[in-house]
Amino acid sequence: MTGRRARGAALAAIALLAATSASVRAQQSIPIAPELRLDVLGATPSSVQGGIGMEIPMGYYVRLGLLAGAGATIDGDDAPRAAGRVDLLARFLLDPFRQARWGFSAGGGVSLRADPGDRVRPRLLVALDLEGRRSRGGVSPSLQVGLGGGVRGGVGLRWSGRNTR
Repeated sequence: MTGRRARGAALAAIALLAATSASVRAQQSIPIAPELRLDVLGATPSSVQGGIGMEIPMGYYVRLGLLAGAGATIDGDDAPRAAGRVDLLARFLLDPFRQARWGFSAGGGVSLRADPGDRVRPRLLVALDLEGRRSRGGVSPSLQVGLGGGVRGGVGLRWSGRNTR
């Protein structure tokens, strides 16, 4: 995918998120929630990236996550170089109302990854997610494993409502 197409795809995704989030907020009281992540992307080249994003409710059982990440790529004996990504991931929650201590979800989406020496292109993203107990401050830890341009794994912090994930 050329840089022009990648920018077009990213702009289309942002426009879709803006349009759907306004209608979703009007239908329900589940707020949009911020998220912080630290991920290891294990494809060649491997990368460690921090990320910031948001979880947009698309109903009680589905969350649409948009995340931007940046970090370092490690490619053999070369020095680490800057890398980044944008992920769009729809997750289906098995326990959206926090009835259990742990919440499991599975999802799919698209990842645009920018690595040194490689062109930006979309990659299919699938992930399994385990979310822990919510703290008094409204933060829940999460673990995520998946495939998206290679094997990936990470930890995160999500802010959420008292009775929702």
